[in-house]
Amino acid sequence: MSNENKPVEAECQELKRGIKGWQVAFIGLGGVIGSCYFLGVGVLVRDMGPAVLLAFAVVGLIVYGLMIAYAELLVNLPRKGSFVAYTNEFLGETLSVGMGWSFWFNWVCYVPSEAIAVSIVLNVLIPGNTMAYAIGALAVLTIINLTAVDIFAKIESTLAIIKVCAIISFIIAAFGIWVGLWGNEGFLGASINFGNDALSFGQQLFPNGFTIVLVNMVIVLVTFQGTEIVGLAAAEAQDPDKSVPKACKSVTYRIVVLYLIPILLILLIFPYGEANIDGSIFSDTLAKYNLNFLAGLMSSVVLIAAFSCANTGFYGTVRCMFGLSVEGLAPKFLSKLNKSSNPKNAVIFTLVFMWIVLMIGLLASESSIYENLLSMSGFTGTLAWVGIIASQLVFRKRIKARGYDTKDLKARVKPGQTWIPPVAMIAQLFCLVLLAFGEGQLPVFILACSAVVLPMIVRFIAKKTGHVRPLNALGNDEKTFDETFPPLK
Repeated sequence: MSNENKPVEAECQELKRGIKGWQVAFIGLGGVIGSCYFLGVGVLVRDMGPAVLLAFAVVGLIVYGLMIAYAELLVNLPRKGSFVAYTNEFLGETLSVGMGWSFWFNWVCYVPSEAIAVSIVLNVLIPGNTMAYAIGALAVLTIINLTAVDIFAKIESTLAIIKVCAIISFIIAAFGIWVGLWGNEGFLGASINFGNDALSFGQQLFPNGFTIVLVNMVIVLVTFQGTEIVGLAAAEAQDPDKSVPKACKSVTYRIVVLYLIPILLILLIFPYGEANIDGSIFSDTLAKYNLNFLAGLMSSVVLIAAFSCANTGFYGTVRCMFGLSVEGLAPKFLSKLNKSSNPKNAVIFTLVFMWIVLMIGLLASESSIYENLLSMSGFTGTLAWVGIIASQLVFRKRIKARGYDTKDLKARVKPGQTWIPPVAMIAQLFCLVLLAFGEGQLPVFILACSAVVLPMIVRFIAKKTGHVRPLNALGNDEKTFDETFPPLK
């Protein structure tokens, strides 16, 4: 974005900075640890066997590459328009339209699926009307996201803390089972999933083959989706120069700990062949060793996780739409804020489509729409990650071309880690292609691609017919790339 492209007429409305630094980190966790984590891990363990740990480790590295790249952009070139602002500035408006609208489409579909998950779990705990529970869940989400952002931050960070405490409790209980503190088996060692001397280590690590691990990598990526929401929250965070880099990195570390350690313990004490999607593998693992009270608590946490993930997803979806509007890539009325500095128009616009998806989901098979949306979410959500990393790589290339040294950046990717973001981006693109080869996934792949391509086509037609806004609005405290990094040579 050059100086000549600065808007003649600036839009002064800005999102309220009502989120504290520690809340930013927990909001990021809230978008990640959803029902897919508690329910979907069981399917991945069943299909991949012990190799699921390797898959999660690879994705953990991908997430780390994403977050260090995002932190560099957020601090050195602050934007209110979320990742869309960066893709528009460094990759061009055509790609930005496709990535931004597909990200919105992703969560518009996924949030209702989490509302359905809430209704299913709630119906088990308190038998009633599943449709009424789902409608009630989405109604509560609507109320929360129409309030001031500091109210949302308090609610979501509290829910995230509950989920983290539940996982930590599972780690303690599972470790006790493994070493023999509970149960009658004594120290289990590696006997549960690695006790067959007739098979080689490789055969025990990949009991269903290596190919199935590659095909299911997109689903593993889904369980990490929502990490980028920490960047969306950054626009409303207090003291972003300090809170954003710290939050981005801490989210990565916490995700690795909260994912890899529990999964490792599951593999040490629970036979992978007994895993399924009918319930939480965390609950099943504890129940297997007669820790029924804790197993019941883990089941109830699935309800909180589904609601929390939907809540954070709703927030992220609306902020993405706000960012598209601010960048001139969506109708102008969607960037209007109410007296609480909340993008109410974007909330209502998004809400209409969420209710449509919810009604379709309730009339269709609950399980089939949930599972298909996971795959589609993996595609569209991962595409947003690719856009963030690609923007950071172009950003670095441009500042170097202007004579700047990256060591002078306020927040930067460390010299020994500069290879991680591009490798992460290539790995993600590879996973996206593999989605088309999964069993029954071709229609999902085509639909996900349509969510990217159709907005680009609409944008092209609108531009040709003169129905687009010719300006990009920057906030009062924002500068163009040219202003921030004028040529030194």
